[in-house]
Amino acid sequence: MAEYRSLRPCSDFVFASFSHLGPDVVQVDPQRPSVMIDAFLCQHSQAPFTAVLNRKEKCVIPASQLALALGLPPLTLKPEVARDKFLMRMLLNDGHFFPGTVLIRAADDLADVESSMFPGVLKPRFGFNSRSAVLVNDRHQLMEAYWEQHQLYASLPKQDGTNSDFVFEQLIPGMEYSVETLVKNGCPVFHLISDKAQMTAPYFVEIGDTMPSLLGHKEQAACVAASERALQRMEIRHGWTHTEVKLDGGSAIVVECAARMGGGYFERLFEEVYGIQRMQILMDMYCGEPLPGMPVAKTHAAARRVVVYGPKRHWHLANAAELFGPDHVLLLWPESTADISRELAGPPDDFNNTLCEFAVLAGSAEEAVKHADELLRRAHENLGVI
Repeated sequence: MAEYRSLRPCSDFVFASFSHLGPDVVQVDPQRPSVMIDAFLCQHSQAPFTAVLNRKEKCVIPASQLALALGLPPLTLKPEVARDKFLMRMLLNDGHFFPGTVLIRAADDLADVESSMFPGVLKPRFGFNSRSAVLVNDRHQLMEAYWEQHQLYASLPKQDGTNSDFVFEQLIPGMEYSVETLVKNGCPVFHLISDKAQMTAPYFVEIGDTMPSLLGHKEQAACVAASERALQRMEIRHGWTHTEVKLDGGSAIVVECAARMGGGYFERLFEEVYGIQRMQILMDMYCGEPLPGMPVAKTHAAARRVVVYGPKRHWHLANAAELFGPDHVLLLWPESTADISRELAGPPDDFNNTLCEFAVLAGSAEEAVKHADELLRRAHENLGVI
């Protein structure tokens, strides 16, 4: 709350949450969205709001419903598709057969996955943060992964009222890139591209990003073109979007297109690299302020995550203060090196497996990546179990 108020101190905010946080916060019940909408309509009639702001994947649908109900700029005209990985894939494929996708509502649906579709990715239909996303190379691995991850995912509380359906999707080849786009009135204002570090199979746990991208002009143009097609099909109208693109031999295919800004450490990276605050820009846009031109990178950053795997144990990172102490190295999370060592589980038991996040700033992307990967190697060497 304080973060948003400090951006525009003359503005008034009303907050909504899936959790009951207090009398001054409107609670969102996914089974009865009209209650939330009525609460805001009453306030809107007395002191009109300017826009609905959202940065969370699980809030895309209620935020979009609220904007449309209040007659405010909508985030997307297809919020249900933006939150549903199966419907999104159908829309993005636009009649093409690749990547093939199968909806897995129950174990019997696994038989619909054809042998020619392997390797592929099994992931929750309404998941986020790569939770329970697993690479499978054959039918045996698919069966094992489904029974393991469906049981785990089904046991998790789901505030947004979604279910535990899964999706099997053919693996899209190539390296992965993130395209952060500011959209106004359905038109992209600018795109900012970053490179995703290659994830370690079989679990799709995101371990790093390089900003800005090392891609050449032609390859970046291919990523932008693919992203813009996705934005049009998803009917994204206003705000920041986060699109993940695979690039293979000059061919760009969108993996997913989120109707919200990229989360995690991206906020800090955009501030360090481009000197921008995405929420500030978004609020200025809704308030009619002039939009900035294409941001220019003032430095290069390579961010990395130290992640763990297996059952819950008490992990200890020795020499953390030495590793993350230099001025050009930023400890992104947690705030202090003293908070890094703690109990934590990783895949296949838990996908919330980040022990710490850091970034290296340098004059070139190559230098930042080299130093970040060296720090990551040293961190794993110093990582132990108490």
